[in-house]
Amino acid sequence: MDPNLDLPPMSDEDFDLDDDVDTDVLGTCPFNLDDIPVVQEVDDEDAVPQEAIFDGLFLHQEGAQGDGPTWEQTPVTTLNLSSLERMFRINDRSSAIKLLHRRVNVTLDPELKLRTDDPKLLWKGSKHFLDFILVVSGKIGLHAFLPKTLADHNFSLTLNLRLQCRQFRPKFGKLGFDPTGSMMAIGDGQSTELWLGFCPVGNIEDIELANESPLLSEKHGDTRLTSIHYRMGVMFLACILSQIPSMPVHVMFPYGPHPEFHEWKIQDATNVLDQRTITLRLQDVLLLNRMMDIQYDDFVANAPASWVKDGWLQQHIPVSVACRYGQNQPIASTDRQALRVEARNWNLERDYTHIRYLSMAVATHISCEVVRRWVEVPVDDILSVHNVVYSSPDPDVRHPVDLLSLPLREPGTQKEINVYDEEGRRIPRFNGRSRANGPKCGILVNLETIPQLFSSYVAHDEHLDLDADIVDFDDGQSAKINVYPQAFLRKYGHLQSDSILPHFKTFIKKVQANITRGRRRPNRMNDDDDDDDDGDAMADDGRPIPPAIIASGCQFYNEISHRIRPNSGLHDVQQGRITSALSGAYAQGTGKHVHSAAMHYCRLSLPHERYDNSISLDNVPRDLRLENIYILQLESMDPAKRNGASIYLDIIVPLARAWSHPHVCDALRPHLAVFVPRAFPQIYQWMTFGITSLLDRIWEHQYPLLKLKKKPSPQMIEICAMLERALAYAHTGNAKQGWPTIASTLRLVTTITIPVTVSPDNYLWLGSFRGQFFVISFDFVDPSLIHSQFAIRNSQFAIRNSQFAIRNSQAYKAEFHIQLSVANPSPTAFMQYDPDLRHAIIIAIVALQSYIADIKTLVTVAVTKFCVQLDDQDTHHSSQEAKARRFNLKKWLACKDPLSYTDDAYEFLTRSIVGDPADYSLGLPNVTKEKLSIRDFAKLLVDMSRPIDPIPIAAPLISTAPSLTVFRVALVYMSKFVPRNSPQAADLFLQNAFIVAANHLHINNIPWHLSGGRGRRYRKPHFESWINLGKAAQLQSLKSLTSQVINGAAEASQRAQASDSRAAWSACSITLQSLPDFLSRTVPPDEFCMESVTFDKSEPKDSIIRQTYRWAFSEFDMGKPLHQIALLAGIYVSKIIPNLFHNADDRPDHENYSTMFAFAKAVRKIPWVANKSRKGSKVAAQFIAMVPVYIMAIFDRSSPLQGYFSSARSFPSAWNKKHTHKGIGPLLLIRLGLGMPLSGRIWTGGLFSTDWTVLTRDEVAKFHKTIVDMLSDRQFGPYRVAQLLFGSAKAHSLGVSTLTYIVNPGG
Repeated sequence: MDPNLDLPPMSDEDFDLDDDVDTDVLGTCPFNLDDIPVVQEVDDEDAVPQEAIFDGLFLHQEGAQGDGPTWEQTPVTTLNLSSLERMFRINDRSSAIKLLHRRVNVTLDPELKLRTDDPKLLWKGSKHFLDFILVVSGKIGLHAFLPKTLADHNFSLTLNLRLQCRQFRPKFGKLGFDPTGSMMAIGDGQSTELWLGFCPVGNIEDIELANESPLLSEKHGDTRLTSIHYRMGVMFLACILSQIPSMPVHVMFPYGPHPEFHEWKIQDATNVLDQRTITLRLQDVLLLNRMMDIQYDDFVANAPASWVKDGWLQQHIPVSVACRYGQNQPIASTDRQALRVEARNWNLERDYTHIRYLSMAVATHISCEVVRRWVEVPVDDILSVHNVVYSSPDPDVRHPVDLLSLPLREPGTQKEINVYDEEGRRIPRFNGRSRANGPKCGILVNLETIPQLFSSYVAHDEHLDLDADIVDFDDGQSAKINVYPQAFLRKYGHLQSDSILPHFKTFIKKVQANITRGRRRPNRMNDDDDDDDDGDAMADDGRPIPPAIIASGCQFYNEISHRIRPNSGLHDVQQGRITSALSGAYAQGTGKHVHSAAMHYCRLSLPHERYDNSISLDNVPRDLRLENIYILQLESMDPAKRNGASIYLDIIVPLARAWSHPHVCDALRPHLAVFVPRAFPQIYQWMTFGITSLLDRIWEHQYPLLKLKKKPSPQMIEICAMLERALAYAHTGNAKQGWPTIASTLRLVTTITIPVTVSPDNYLWLGSFRGQFFVISFDFVDPSLIHSQFAIRNSQFAIRNSQFAIRNSQAYKAEFHIQLSVANPSPTAFMQYDPDLRHAIIIAIVALQSYIADIKTLVTVAVTKFCVQLDDQDTHHSSQEAKARRFNLKKWLACKDPLSYTDDAYEFLTRSIVGDPADYSLGLPNVTKEKLSIRDFAKLLVDMSRPIDPIPIAAPLISTAPSLTVFRVALVYMSKFVPRNSPQAADLFLQNAFIVAANHLHINNIPWHLSGGRGRRYRKPHFESWINLGKAAQLQSLKSLTSQVINGAAEASQRAQASDSRAAWSACSITLQSLPDFLSRTVPPDEFCMESVTFDKSEPKDSIIRQTYRWAFSEFDMGKPLHQIALLAGIYVSKIIPNLFHNADDRPDHENYSTMFAFAKAVRKIPWVANKSRKGSKVAAQFIAMVPVYIMAIFDRSSPLQGYFSSARSFPSAWNKKHTHKGIGPLLLIRLGLGMPLSGRIWTGGLFSTDWTVLTRDEVAKFHKTIVDMLSDRQFGPYRVAQLLFGSAKAHSLGVSTLTYIVNPGG
């Protein structure tokens, strides 16, 4: 098991970004059958390798040993495909769902699937396309971007140096070096992605080393440059850009203003990132290319020591890489004039003089249609085009024939007698007549027989043995073939291979001989043969020349894929939308917006309904698309052929047309499956109708409940997730979307049915949809192994589909785990306790397991970051320390009980945290010198997690970690079992459950907060501060829970403080539900003070900002309506930070509204989100002080701020900057209902009284009365105030996520 299993995956936020770079890492990529959306990928340890699909299909036939008796012993029912078609056409969902309970063997009707040699079929292969191209230069500069011209007024490139996050995504082709940590995206141009690849110097100077580098199809690491290397690349480009007079770029410090990288940012040294993009003309690119070549060596030589200490800069050279894909451009036209135009365009598009590698995907469409009749082609028409007609495509055995005397058909079989042209291509003697623009047949690959074609021996042609120089794999190694069954058809689907068909050898070899430089070395096996195709190419020194063409792979798939999924990860049924809509009911905070979007999507139409619509056209594409991946090694080419026209005419066109040659097409055709137009692609609908019918009924049943804000049961979400995963597999055949066990996956590929009914025993729930009953079974759960259960692991699919924050997904997972644990507890777990406490202990274990996972994440992130800093020091001592820490961290993560003393967990943890071995004997750092009892620990967990009036979150809980939500969910479920005689007995019951659970999990040491702290004391757990839970405590017997003596004096003291209107209070320490009790006090909260506000040290003490704040704190009066509104707004705003911003795409246009009042209503509806480009502040106390001061200063004409405005007619820029940076500004006032826009400039601030204004005194009084009336409702008043300020969506999500007030389900 991977020790990092419980850790969240690294995101781009964890990647060390520099400056204001773009974080949009979404990039297009070539269509790849192996790609799926990230949200559907299963864990590595659960994933099924794609090659296992073929084994399951054809190596384990019926009767083989199964993985369980229940499924394998189920009787098999045989059903015709036409019966499924009939169910679909009459919409018989009940019958289709019933099939899910049985093993069904589908028989294909003869009228739906045709034989490939059927005489009614007309085959064509004349359409060719270029789908992907990757150009890599072999010299420093921008050669991959340069056209073969000196002037072009249409040429331009867009330089964008803010793409640090973009990954280099091509999975086919060759770079000539390892892309790991070497690729830097620099912009776009001419429908092409522009990259700089930092290639090792050795790979530039030694072509053999470059040629031996792995292909992109092989596994490699993260392609992005590290933060430091990215900064080096940007500064080099900025330096040369600044030397071009027309470029608006200047550089103050070529190597940064400070020797240490962490002391400066790019914007401190240059303005190159101030513009999002820079447009380059052709002359600019040519000049930039020359300057890179001339100046790079000097730039490296003059670099300071901190730049060159790791050796990377000196050992790498920036070469240009151009990548274009998805264009699907037609090529190899049969029109000669068009062919010449295409060749001319290729010649002008790029100068190939300094290009080293050119990788491309060349595709051909094989079509098939049923003809009504055949019409003879006149012999004169054939002879007018072909001077000589041959009897065979093979030049060794063919002979000329006389068409005038040659019969049209064979006497016995009536098959056409074929004739061939000079190139060996078949000459049609009949033309097929079919309906104009009629639908064609659908074609798939026969997955059972197709591997025969990839063998090293081609039947009937002893000369076509394998050539390892052409097909790029080692001698003796067979081609790797992955099959992708479609529509649960088992034998028929798509294919992907790391090789191409060996039948192409003749064509590639002929092209190879035509374009390779050097002289030919005679083939000793054929000394008498004068054919110049024989023998290998040699350089003048006698050394062999590497092949100019390498075929690196192929994939065969139906063209319909391009219509239903723009790229391989965008199929509607792959996204798990229904599961997202259901699981989104558990979302909190901003996740509610994602849930709303998923609900809206499914309400309009479900994913499979969208698919149905996409194939509703009669003439949807049905051709079989055959793609070959070729790599050109241009330094092996004849210099005279090293140009775009020759590459197109001498390489691309012949290789594209090779598919129509009889050597290839006749060999391929028997391994295809042809479906009549009415059956394809409708066969996907028929074969999955049972699954889609059940999904329909699940949605029909759940949608009304979702509208009522009710949560679906986790089990319902699980069955939906299983069904959607099965549906995705039916449409893609991708094992990554199958069940997370090999056995379950094989069930899917060998039958149309899925195992909804697993076992009649131990069922957990019974679902009913309009008379359709089905049972899903889960075994009992051992709490110590709960994370390994299949059902629970499968829940990760629902979580990934939701794409919500980790905390929200943890809430869902926790509830599912808890329900499963309580419903099916282990028959031997905790039997010594009474049933209620036993259930509570099991729930507590779920919560504490999540807590342990968060501690592992806390330590891992901190130690990893510290090790990176040690690596940057580049000394032997720091390198050894980093290595030791990483080793011990890995060992600690692998421990079963990481917070215990067993399995050396304590030692591994100490060594990963403590750097100096001399301090190991001191153990884990305990900077506070405190010790905690297990009772104290349990009490803190209960007090911080309770739904009503919890204490502030502090150590040991991590406020930003998922486990906080899990504890809150767990406490709700545990409260169902607590004693009802007193609150104190209930608390002790909960504490004891956590104590038993913590002891069971061997939790002995936990992270604690640091000591001291400026102002407010440290509260957050820190990886360098730990506390032991071994403090002696007055433990009570679990049997005496109800006999606890209550400290009445302490309760009396608390009641007295609560009733004292002069008592100090903290807004951060209370819930909004209790806020009405405190608004009646005469003193503001502790946070409303000067100490809560941070001022710039350079700001004068008598500045307008400081004057305004001093005025507000001195003038504040809890009895004034405006001041009460201001304070209440500050407290409410502090609960939603940092979500005080908005997405620019959500901005309504004021010109679309007839009145500013209507525009203001639209503004108030935009979602509240965080601004990722600004750190701002997440300290609630600051907002409790700053928001009220801002409101008071704007509204009150006597404030120092308004005094400044009366003379300057604007507010100080320092005032605007200080507040808007945190989201406090005119827009916030408008969104809270305290302001009104006067123009569309509110998005950028605008001027007070010109572009925006505030409520009048009468409107303030009315607003205050509304709030007072709302708060008179002690149950739902605080929630309604949140609705007034933030809108219903935010108010609801705030209440659900923080439990700070009671949410009115009907409000």
